[in-house]
Amino acid sequence: MNHFGKGLMAGLAANEAASADHAARFCGEYKRGFVLGYTHRLYENTGDKLLSAWEAGLLTRRYALDKDAIIDFFTENQNSSSRRFFMAGYRLGAQPLTALEADEY
Repeated sequence: MNHFGKGLMAGLAANEAASADHAARFCGEYKRGFVLGYTHRLYENTGDKLLSAWEAGLLTRRYALDKDAIIDFFTENQNSSSRRFFMAGYRLGAQPLTALEADEY
């Protein structure tokens, strides 16, 4: 069974990111595929590569994924803006959601 592919397809079809509680039901490969599919769709819809990288970092941390397994998809080189935005989102994802933010998910 191709968990990564199923997650990728779900991410491409998603209108919003899944909550951490919902994502916890799935294996790491599925979640990795979801993050990449979702953020690719976000990039296609907005044209904003940095927003996509930031969201990928946020979801990577929130879904407890290995950042090294995802960051390479957003990195042209070691000093790229996309890499910095991914890491900013990753650091922010470690912060607990406020009650207001939790209602959004």
